[in-house]
Amino acid sequence: MSASPYCRFSRICPTVQALVIRLIQEEFTPLLSLSTEAPASAWSRAVALADPSFLYCTAQEPTIRICPESYPMLRECLQRELAKAA
Repeated sequence: MSASPYCRFSRICPTVQALVIRLIQEEFTPLLSLSTEAPASAWSRAVALADPSFLYCTAQEPTIRICPESYPMLRECLQRELAKAA
């Protein structure tokens, strides 16, 4: 049985989850209209609620990308949850 290149956020170890959350913050902060900066705990909760899927790309340099199907749901959940926390 071969391993799938896809992985849900909830299935990633906590150390990698923390790194992924930081990367999501960097990517999504400019896209979200938040009046104030949301705390790290709010980001963690929002990403965990969305539980996006990631794709491991191992071409020349290994990268982790948010699956296109997960992107809209993640953005919506981040906007909703972070607005509550801000």
